[in-house]
Amino acid sequence: METLRRGVRALWQKRIFRVALMGVAAVIVQSIVFAIVGLWLALVRPSTAVLIGTEVGLLVNFYLNNRFSFNDRGHAPLLKRLARFHITVLGSFFFQWFFVFVAEKMTASTYILLAAYVAGALVGFVINYTGYRLWVWKHHESFSS
Repeated sequence: METLRRGVRALWQKRIFRVALMGVAAVIVQSIVFAIVGLWLALVRPSTAVLIGTEVGLLVNFYLNNRFSFNDRGHAPLLKRLARFHITVLGSFFFQWFFVFVAEKMTASTYILLAAYVAGALVGFVINYTGYRLWVWKHHESFSS
């Protein structure tokens, strides 16, 4: 049990693990919104549900990363980081929407729509992590503006 505890503690020390874990939590929230609004209740088209779910997931992701993944850094004021965060995720946001949009034009299959959704999320993780590290939570010894 102690070995497991040390292993978990060692993983938690790795920023990419924390970012991935926070991303998983946000994707779960985003996916629930997407599935309920776009697939099960069909209140909007699946591609529109991606946009709604992504914004909800984005806000959850920002909060969790700000609190747990990048809380050890001096950085820009909160609203500036939130704006940067939105700009950074635009690329992944676009890919996820595009994958679902194309799938929705080809089929109404829930499984294919979900596969397109997951593919877009995976592409998005790579884009997002890079942007988070290099811009949103860029390390500053002391931040004055």
